[in-house]
Amino acid sequence: MVVKLSSKALFIGPYSKSQQRLFDRVFLLRERDQLTFEAIAKLLTRSGTRSVNGCLLGAEHVYSIYKKGKLRQERLTLEVKPELLDMRFE
Repeated sequence: MVVKLSSKALFIGPYSKSQQRLFDRVFLLRERDQLTFEAIAKLLTRSGTRSVNGCLLGAEHVYSIYKKGKLRQERLTLEVKPELLDMRFE
């Protein structure tokens, strides 16, 4: 018997605590407060927040954090439904 299972949900790709905190903050400011990416970048820079690599945050960085974090959330909450195809017994 051969079982083949493929899913993007199997790859979790762990976030560090600082990455998760930064994404959570960006996500809240974007979703709850409806701020633009530029406004979020300015707010985070004023508060002394830097990227995980220690760089200043620009609107492009904030957009990337938001976009990749949302994709990660979708992947982690994806429901995997196993499906048996072409099952043969000999």
